[in-house]
Amino acid sequence: MIEFLAMAFFLAQPTPAPAATDGGPRAPMLGNVPLNNPVEITAKLITGERSSATFTGDVQVKHRTLDLKCDKMVAYYTGAREVTRVECTGGVQAQDGDRFARGERAEYDVPSGVLVVTGSPEARQGTTYVTGTKVRLTLGSERLEVENARIVVETAPAGGGKKGKGGAKKP
Repeated sequence: MIEFLAMAFFLAQPTPAPAATDGGPRAPMLGNVPLNNPVEITAKLITGERSSATFTGDVQVKHRTLDLKCDKMVAYYTGAREVTRVECTGGVQAQDGDRFARGERAEYDVPSGVLVVTGSPEARQGTTYVTGTKVRLTLGSERLEVENARIVVETAPAGGGKKGKGGAKKP
């Protein structure tokens, strides 16, 4: 029930109804209103106000390719209930494709798709691990920005990971 309320409460801009008579995929719908890039939020408790809502307990956000989790989140929205920005605190974890970031706080600008993680942030992309004071991810981009960065690049062992002769691993 909470998932439905959160989805109904926070919509992205409505788009014209798709014809989709070919049996292909349809745009996500809320009743008879198609949604363009909906922000789906779930939590154990939701408290709403005029221009914001507070979500607490196992908060999960899904927007486009981003999966965001935290302990508490405040979402800010327009009069038309379009989410414009979210602020997360406590145990923040974000996944976008092969990029992962975590920290104690995060701000996500919904229209631009920019996520900024702070509070001892860490990030990983492929075999690269980065720490710093601020991590910035942009959805739909391979770009990863880290301020005051310390980087560690993992490399595969020589010989494709096999040790010894004949491919047998030594104890």
